[in-house]
Amino acid sequence: MAQKFARRHALEIALSALTLFPLFAQPAPPAEDLVRAADQALLRGEYAAAAKQATTAIGQLQSAPRRPELGMAENILGVALLYQGDYAAARPHFERAITLAEAIADRNAELRRRNNLGNVDFYLGRYVEAYRNYQTALQRLVGAEQQPWYTAARQMTLTNLAVLHQQLGQHRQALDIYREIRAMPQRMKPNVEAQMLTNLAIVYRRLGDPQKALDTYREARRLLASDPHAAAALYTLHNIGVVLALDFEDLPGALHTFEEAAAIASKSGSKRELTLEHLFLGETLLRMRRPEAAAKHFSAALEIATALQLVDERWTALYGLGRLQAAAGHPDLGRKYFDAAIAIIESARTKLGNSSLKAEFLAEKHDVYDAWIGATLDSPHPSPGAILRRIEEGRARILKDLLPIERQAVDLPALQRRLDGQTCVLAYWMAGQRLAVVWFTRDAAGILDRPVSAQDLSRLTDLARALTQKDSTAWVSLADTVSPLLIDDAIPLRQKLVIVPDGPLHPIPFEVLRAPGGQRLIESAAISYLPSTHFLTSAQTLPRRWPWQLSVIAFGDPIPGVSNGASPFDGAGPRLPESAEEARQVAAALPGRAVIHTGADNRKSYLFQSETARARVLHFATHAVVDTSDSRRSRLVFSPVAGDATSQYLFSLEIADLPLSRVELVTLAACESELGRYVRGEGVGNFGRAFLAAGAAATVTSLWRVSDRASSLLMGHFYRGLANGLTKAEALRQAKLTILHAGGAHAHPYFWAPYLVSGDAQTPLSPTIPWWPFPVTALLLAALVFAVKKLF
Repeated sequence: MAQKFARRHALEIALSALTLFPLFAQPAPPAEDLVRAADQALLRGEYAAAAKQATTAIGQLQSAPRRPELGMAENILGVALLYQGDYAAARPHFERAITLAEAIADRNAELRRRNNLGNVDFYLGRYVEAYRNYQTALQRLVGAEQQPWYTAARQMTLTNLAVLHQQLGQHRQALDIYREIRAMPQRMKPNVEAQMLTNLAIVYRRLGDPQKALDTYREARRLLASDPHAAAALYTLHNIGVVLALDFEDLPGALHTFEEAAAIASKSGSKRELTLEHLFLGETLLRMRRPEAAAKHFSAALEIATALQLVDERWTALYGLGRLQAAAGHPDLGRKYFDAAIAIIESARTKLGNSSLKAEFLAEKHDVYDAWIGATLDSPHPSPGAILRRIEEGRARILKDLLPIERQAVDLPALQRRLDGQTCVLAYWMAGQRLAVVWFTRDAAGILDRPVSAQDLSRLTDLARALTQKDSTAWVSLADTVSPLLIDDAIPLRQKLVIVPDGPLHPIPFEVLRAPGGQRLIESAAISYLPSTHFLTSAQTLPRRWPWQLSVIAFGDPIPGVSNGASPFDGAGPRLPESAEEARQVAAALPGRAVIHTGADNRKSYLFQSETARARVLHFATHAVVDTSDSRRSRLVFSPVAGDATSQYLFSLEIADLPLSRVELVTLAACESELGRYVRGEGVGNFGRAFLAAGAAATVTSLWRVSDRASSLLMGHFYRGLANGLTKAEALRQAKLTILHAGGAHAHPYFWAPYLVSGDAQTPLSPTIPWWPFPVTALLLAALVFAVKKLF
């Protein structure tokens, strides 16, 4: 699953060491035709052919393990699989290639292959493991300073480390590494250095210096003039054009740059690249209000993309033509183009994650859905079912693709049949300055459509911020002000509310809102949240569990690792003594067998053992490192392992590999575990989403940092409610009400509002058969045996 997750999040820095330093092995001797052919196929980008030839070569060379060609073939096969996105399959080939290189003392080959193995971990989100592989490669360079390959190998490894720091958002550290590489006496080939400079320019832009980024891109262009490399030149020109258009608002300059790129693409004969250039030119001309010229480029892109069956380029061209028609006063014709674009997206079931370069300047797929929804809402009688279907087609697709959810069109009547008479679902949609909500109960449905002012958006942001300030009362007036925007008296509220949020609504706990003319929603409804209505579940009969079966695995109070200043993963935070007691309380509250891991025993490795798959509840009372700019960098903290003083981390991409298909609830009583990077249409890439993607039925997460003591108090009430048979949503509601009605400092929503329950929250945990019937039954049987003996 992590493999799928990684492929859906293409990096802006993808032109990294994978491009800078070719990962294929050194050219094989002429006698080894298969290995040489595989190597050449890799160079041409024919990865399937390279894999086939390398596999055949491996079969022929297995009897000669000390021949260097065998290691080359294993490495080529690993690279071919890596380039095809099959990261897990690539790993064992790189591991064997490293072993073979060590056996013949070929340190240069070993170092390159260790970097390849690190790149596998990098793309799988296993950043700690990637860092260790790169560090091992650097350590293996010690003593090889006089070798002719030393500088190139060190440049390659340092570049990989720089890219890792970029991925972790540590741009300053990446900048220092790039400067070290540039200061080395041995220069790279010009086109290789140019590609590194393109990465460096990305760092400058992320650090808020677009002028320095532009200067660096142009330096890369000068290097490419002396050592041409078409792909690198086009990538550099695209970045220059985007910087000119977005950072300097220089659309004429961007137009000139994209025209230069189009000339290179045309000369290279690559119709795929030429299609992209037409799209960049069309978008630039559209923004320059030159619709006729823009239409020519979008039409040219559509023609080539259709001939080549290019999915992304086809829908992007259609979307551009649709916007031109809508702007010209032809909304119905514009919607036809949008329909055609959506049909392509849906039929191909393509990933919604574009490369960040295209997504930054060209359209995102969600733009197409939003344009269709806006146009349909403007029609005389919009259908709730049709609007909901389009909303859901573009919502949480990455998450849905990771789960065994049948991707059928949303059928509103079918969703309604899943509800009981006490439930109302509110599915929100926000785009620009417009808000709509499709609401439905078992027997009714409707749409609310209203404008959203800049002041409304500001109030939503202010409310989310005010709730995190425990000494502030500003949340009261803000919640009362935004409540009519989100909750209308036309919506038939029920005792169970299921919220499907969008945009700026994600960080707002709806419990603090006020029902029309009534009390706060926390007082009247058990509220749960869904990333998509696809996750609505029907009522089901829960299987009973035996009392000796594993019920809870609880983690708490990790020991902080030692900071040595070198690792990008230092700084785990202080001890959490209350969390250890919280883990013990959770284990005691629920019937069934419990396993507790606290202190030095709070180990990440336990999660990947078979025992995890048998638990019904996982509870984490630990530190969470949340990155709101890139959720792939978010991680949970565990204690160091023996022999290593640094903390262990579970990154969000790794969570998808956990065996959680039978886990009924994952609770993250960790700081800000509901936060993450918001991706339009996908929602917030947080820990809750990651655990749902791994198969967990429901999650409890936190929107903001709460004291260790307050968290422990609320969790105690929550688990006692679950033990008494309450649904997950109702148990959490009752826990919050207990804290609220107790008064005192903890009555402020700062202490109880951040906890949200998502997924299958309107059902209880599966019941556990108590122990007491067993001794009673044994006594009855003994009495029966005794009576029978007396009779005979």
